[in-house]
Amino acid sequence: MEGTELIERFVKSCPFAVLTQAAIRATIGDELDKVFHSERSQQYEGEVLFSDVALTVADIALGFAENPNQAYKTQKENLGVSLTSFYNKMNATEPPISEGVVRRSAERATEMIDELECPPWEVLRGYRVFALDGNHLPETDKRLEPLRDAFDAPLPGTVVARFDLQRQLFDRAYLLEDAHAQESSVKDRVVADLEPDDVIIADRHYCVLHFLRRIDEAQAAFAIRQHGRFKGILIGKRRRIGRISAGVVYEQEIRTSDRDDAFSMRRITLELDEPTRDGDTVIHVLTNLPARIAATLVAALYGLRWEEEIGFYYLTTTLTCELPSLGQPRAALFLFCMAMLAFNLRQVMFAALYAEHDEEEVNEVSHFHVSVEVSRFTDGMLAVIDEQMWEQWIHSRRGDVAHLLREIARSINIREYRKSRRGPKKNKEPPERTRPKTHLSTAKALAAARETP
Repeated sequence: MEGTELIERFVKSCPFAVLTQAAIRATIGDELDKVFHSERSQQYEGEVLFSDVALTVADIALGFAENPNQAYKTQKENLGVSLTSFYNKMNATEPPISEGVVRRSAERATEMIDELECPPWEVLRGYRVFALDGNHLPETDKRLEPLRDAFDAPLPGTVVARFDLQRQLFDRAYLLEDAHAQESSVKDRVVADLEPDDVIIADRHYCVLHFLRRIDEAQAAFAIRQHGRFKGILIGKRRRIGRISAGVVYEQEIRTSDRDDAFSMRRITLELDEPTRDGDTVIHVLTNLPARIAATLVAALYGLRWEEEIGFYYLTTTLTCELPSLGQPRAALFLFCMAMLAFNLRQVMFAALYAEHDEEEVNEVSHFHVSVEVSRFTDGMLAVIDEQMWEQWIHSRRGDVAHLLREIARSINIREYRKSRRGPKKNKEPPERTRPKTHLSTAKALAAARETP
């Protein structure tokens, strides 16, 4: 059976598995090695290409392997090095390289989405809007020698991610190896990546005056929830502007001090119809967006911060972004970034669906059902279809990968992948704590162990 005919059979039986492979070849290709050479500082390539290591880790992120050992066994011939060498490479991956992988995957995904003629979501006309939030990697097993006798829970680090709301992509990752580091410590790096008329939406722990000023100086904008520690001087009386679905919106000017050169902002107050999960009934959002952007629109804009939370949800439920057995901070952060890359690839697949199917039907497609099909069929598919067959198949479509993705998407009966709806969850009392909630920074523990004679 010819390769093209064989792939067509897989398109009929497991189209999303084929879409994934086509998207990988369209968006990544040889980009990973370019990222490595442009971002590396001390790490060297040695006997194995970075792309081979990264794609092996991607097998874990996509669910093809449950852990690095399984992934290594599958890719052993491609890697051509020992298991120990593979672990060493993964553990030594410098944070700028992992960050570069996320950035480049978003750039290539954006290019492919444009080629698919899938227009971006216009969140706020004339602006690019980004959500900013952090994800603290959960505690790991205590396999590393400095952690074996530790009582506290070891944490391998934190990922602060910027989420492009127009494209629904993770386009920046700011990695913190020290799990005790504050998320706001990356604020200068966030500002350095901003362009004029960009907008940052973030929760209250990013409400730092220096950060707000730097964003304003960069000719960008923000809509950030006011923190209780942020004190300012309210000017005049607040004005009732109107309602949105969540509650009543008010507006008032706030200044950082009574000096003539004080930083002045708008404070948008949302009195909620229903309290938040933390019991808050009022939310204050600080913004430097011009007055022509209505306060009701700013309040609704802040609510879009949950789009990034949904992205994190898919990373943890339909992809493998965290492994308890992966205690080395750099390896754990590298895996998380490869999961973000996999998420961006999936968004390319969904863009192909939007290009060929009704928007409401695509919105009902389950990420879980898609991930199950991809992880279930990919191993068998790659066992019978080699790289030469993939190249011949893509070449048979005149090398137009966007056209190929749309052709596959057009053949999918997306009603078979609809989300399953369940009833409301019952309230459950949390268990009593048996010990104080304390954590240990893995990076600090390893550094201390290296300094101990």
